[in-house]
Amino acid sequence: MKKEPRALSRDLMELSSALKRIVRREIGAPGEPTLTQFRMLAAIRRGVRHVGGLSQEFGVSQPAASIMVSAMSRAGFIKKAARAEDRRRVELRLTAKAEKSLDTAYARAFSSLDRRLASLSASRREELGRRARELTRLLSS
Repeated sequence: MKKEPRALSRDLMELSSALKRIVRREIGAPGEPTLTQFRMLAAIRRGVRHVGGLSQEFGVSQPAASIMVSAMSRAGFIKKAARAEDRRRVELRLTAKAEKSLDTAYARAFSSLDRRLASLSASRREELGRRARELTRLLSS
């Protein structure tokens, strides 16, 4: 039986929601970043270095992104550094505290997912991994 594209889209949205719930449970302890901060810190780790880039990536206004950046700076998760060639342009950098928080949260989320996926055979996990990477490439283009 062939599924229509909308059915696959619904399935993917359900999967996304399930993954977000797992991640949400594993992060956000006192003194750690909130889910939104976690996502922004992960974006900075991936190479988004300016407020404008965060604004675009998260679909929020620049003032809203600036407020989040200021909160993360006050919490000690990021450092703002003026660029030598243009002091008005501020570059965002993760602190050691943010790096540790991200690593710890990822490790907990991965462990939680690993426990849930442990009942699958190794070949089935490998197949699902290949398909997940294929979907990631398709949806990222």
